[in-house]
Amino acid sequence: MLDSDKWKVLLVDDDRLSREAMADWLRSEGFDVIAVADGQAALSHLHDGVAVLVTDLKMPRTDGLELLRRAKEQAPHIAVILITAYGTVETAVAALKEGAFDYLTKPVKPDDLANKVRQAVAQRAMAAEIANLHAQLNKRYSCENIVGKSPAMRAVFEKVRLVADTRSTVLISGESGTGKELIARALHHNSSRRHKPFIPVNCAAIPETLIESELFGHERGAFTGATERRTGLFQAANGGTLFIDEIGEMKVGLQSKLLRAIETRHIMAVGSSREIEVDVRLIAATNRDLHEEVKKGAFREDLYYRLKVVEIHLPPLRERPEDIPLLVRFFIDEIARENQRPTRDITPEALDLLLAYNWPGNVRELRNTLEGIIVLSTRERIEVSDLPEHVRQGATAQAVIRHGMTMAEIEREAIRRTLEQTSGRRTEAAKILDLSVRTLQRKIKEYNLPF
Repeated sequence: MLDSDKWKVLLVDDDRLSREAMADWLRSEGFDVIAVADGQAALSHLHDGVAVLVTDLKMPRTDGLELLRRAKEQAPHIAVILITAYGTVETAVAALKEGAFDYLTKPVKPDDLANKVRQAVAQRAMAAEIANLHAQLNKRYSCENIVGKSPAMRAVFEKVRLVADTRSTVLISGESGTGKELIARALHHNSSRRHKPFIPVNCAAIPETLIESELFGHERGAFTGATERRTGLFQAANGGTLFIDEIGEMKVGLQSKLLRAIETRHIMAVGSSREIEVDVRLIAATNRDLHEEVKKGAFREDLYYRLKVVEIHLPPLRERPEDIPLLVRFFIDEIARENQRPTRDITPEALDLLLAYNWPGNVRELRNTLEGIIVLSTRERIEVSDLPEHVRQGATAQAVIRHGMTMAEIEREAIRRTLEQTSGRRTEAAKILDLSVRTLQRKIKEYNLPF
């Protein structure tokens, strides 16, 4: 609930009785009210912590429309509510196009005025929260396109800062979708090599028989199909950074050649007897436990320790839920910009479900989920109903399970929460819960739920 005494309302009306009555109504609701008789007097109060301006449309000297324009110029954050007689509603509607929050028609009812001011305050509070998130993103909590304020991500940013402008090899570990390539790019772009190439290669995406040629190049005739000489990625990255993703997929036979290239800074193309000197900074990434792969004999121990001179571990999103609001704000703006869509807000209820969901696909899954919503939705805000069904179901399951609960208690809580999310609509709730409507009705009765 909004704390109304923290929000100041500037009330403007040249009719003394109307002005005093409306001021009393708003004060009785807990708002701090400044009441003045005309637009000129109102302009002097715009910077006195005012969140909402309520003004009559027809006034001498400076009318409500002119006051709206000047208020938006001097204090764009202020929400403006116009009060108009029935005959001038068209003018009020035109004012909406110039940035007014809304309008009320005379005679104004106390409840209508209070509710409209509360709505304006809620919008102002959301705008303040969005501005705060933008400030956090711009100020402290981002590294290239990696966003976070959790202790784990701050530690990652600090490691990037310390190791970026060195020759040291770096091993980036973490589950799929955590942003390992973005960290590799951040290391490159924050180094003195930033003006040289950054070359990524994914071992899992290249056939085993071609990886050696891809990395080191080959001479013409080196193997069947090698009809011409080819330069490898080590040479392409000369002076810059070579990023080898999913290095755990590399077979042991090729690992020894990679180790030699790292240690000697020389490579030899397939089918060649001539060594080529290269100046390459190597960064590797894996979603496997390479230490376990070493134990199994699937990964060379000497290469493992040569790669992890510095190790940067990216935690899964489920271990840093405090980063989700920042990521949501960042992705909404980025996706809207990329797809020529207006940026939008998200309801607290929808954000709560995003916070409760487990995100097995990590940051990549969160971004893809938001992109699907933004591209398909025409609403101004992302609501619970916009979220994919598996996210709603997964979030509900995560949110309801607490230590020591019986299965019946878990089921009752899941049904209760789902019915709350659907405003008691049983057909929609049954679909989310994967139950028939008849079964849901029986369980509502069984659990004595008020729906």
